[in-house]
Amino acid sequence: MKSRPYRGILSDLDGTINRGNVLIPGAMAVFDDLSKKGIKWVFHSNNAGCAAADLALRLNRMGLAVNENQVVNSASALIAALSREPAGARVMVVGQEKLVQKLEASGVNVVNDSRNVDILVTAIDSGFNYHKLKEAQAALHNGARFWATNLDASYPGEGAFLPGAGSIVAAISTAAGRGPERVLGKPSPDMAHIALELLGLPAESCIVVGDRMESDILFARNSGIAAALVLTGASSRNDLPGFSYAPDYVFSGISEIATLFD
Repeated sequence: MKSRPYRGILSDLDGTINRGNVLIPGAMAVFDDLSKKGIKWVFHSNNAGCAAADLALRLNRMGLAVNENQVVNSASALIAALSREPAGARVMVVGQEKLVQKLEASGVNVVNDSRNVDILVTAIDSGFNYHKLKEAQAALHNGARFWATNLDASYPGEGAFLPGAGSIVAAISTAAGRGPERVLGKPSPDMAHIALELLGLPAESCIVVGDRMESDILFARNSGIAAALVLTGASSRNDLPGFSYAPDYVFSGISEIATLFD
C-alpha cells in the first residue's frame, strides 16, 4: 500500500487502542514508531465519565506516553459548548461525579432543582436510577433543553460490551417523549474541531481511526477527515454493507495503520 501524506492521527480509545485497562496488541509499538517519525497523535473518546486529563493518565498507566493535550473527549466538547452559553445558565447533569466536578471547575452553574433548569446534560452514569430518571423527565417537561454527550448504546470492556451513555439517553427520551436536540460527542464534529486545533493540522492532513461505524467513521465523514476502521471493537467487516458511508481503509487492528506511513 502506498503511503499517504497524513501527518496526524485522531485515534479512538476503547475498542481501538485498549479494552478497559489493557492495550490492544500492537497499539504501543505503532504509537511509539509513528511518533518517532514525527506523526502527531490525538486520542478521542465519547467517554464523559472523567476529564481528558484522566484519560491521558490512564493511557500512561497502560504504557502510552501521552500528555493531556493529546486527549479530547465528549466532556471537552461539552465544556466548550457550555462556555458559549449565557453566563449563569443552569445545567442539570445526569453523569458521573467527576464530570460534575469538572463542569463546576470550569465555571458551569450545576443545579439539582428540576423546576429551574436551562440545559439537561446526559452522560455515562454508573449510579443512574429511577430517581435520576424522574428528575430528568421533570426538567425536560419544565422546558429544559436536552443535550447528550453521546448516543453510544454500549462500549467495549475487558471481557464484554457494557451499557453506554446512549442507553441512559434512551431511557430519558422514552420517559420525556423527546430526544436530545444536541449531541456533543461522536459522530458530531465538535471533538474534531478541538483535536485539529491541538494537532495544529488541517483536516486533509489527518486520519481518524476507530472501531465503530456509526460513531467513529461517521465522525470522520462529518468532519471532512479520512477514516480507517479497525476490526477490534464494535463493527465487523460484515456490517459495512449496511451503511450508506464507508471507511477509506479497513484494518484488522491498530498496528496495520503503519502501512499508511511507510
